[in-house]
Amino acid sequence: MNDDNSSGNSTLALLDRMKSEMPEIWNQAQVVGNWVWLEFNIPPLKEVRARLKGLGFHWNSGRKCWQHPCGLHRERSSRDPRDVYPVVSAPAMQLNETATSGREITSKEYKVVALRECPLPESMQMCDTPQSAADYWRLTIGTNPYFNPECECFAVLLLNTRRRVKGHQLVSIGSLDTLLVHPREVFRGAVIAAAAAIVIMHNHPSGEATPSEADIKITRDLIRAGQLLKIEVLDHVIIGNPKYCSLRELGYFYS
Repeated sequence: MNDDNSSGNSTLALLDRMKSEMPEIWNQAQVVGNWVWLEFNIPPLKEVRARLKGLGFHWNSGRKCWQHPCGLHRERSSRDPRDVYPVVSAPAMQLNETATSGREITSKEYKVVALRECPLPESMQMCDTPQSAADYWRLTIGTNPYFNPECECFAVLLLNTRRRVKGHQLVSIGSLDTLLVHPREVFRGAVIAAAAAIVIMHNHPSGEATPSEADIKITRDLIRAGQLLKIEVLDHVIIGNPKYCSLRELGYFYS
């Protein structure tokens, strides 16, 4: 086996391990040649850095990214490797490998992994008002290491039958004023966690909490999806700065 094939296999093995152990950042990874790169808008938390080092990543202060050589070592160069080698996202890399590989296709056994603990005071364990949802956002979601206040971020609060918080999921991170939301991703965590109801939330980086036409449309689409799944959508809370907005209170919810 030559070095290129060996390093290519190492790259795929690393991506598989990242997808299993760090799914929250796997889709942010880029493959540059055979190296794996990770760039963050904000510095990752200490425990995230420790997990990256455990996987063999190191911080490249010159490129401002975390890198893994995947068994391939090159001489240092002043040129940006992205100008020399192809750059492929981790999901696209694995899709290409699936399409071109002659290996036997196997299924996988999955498990649900909690990403972190978010201790709550007693006063915030019940989420039955827009104010309590906004407080929860600022305490837990706004402190997520992957949350970017300069982009629209969509999160789902998972509630039990007593409207107490079971947990939350940061579903999607968009751009300055655009966010991709699909019912499949919104309700996936709720189904896995056996939630009885959810509160959907997202932020407006502009600070203005007034809902757009797109916000209203996706809210109604998710209400209908929840009705089919028997998971009630209690509210859609838009987080501004410093105000917030409840689409239920504005009358956009219906039976």
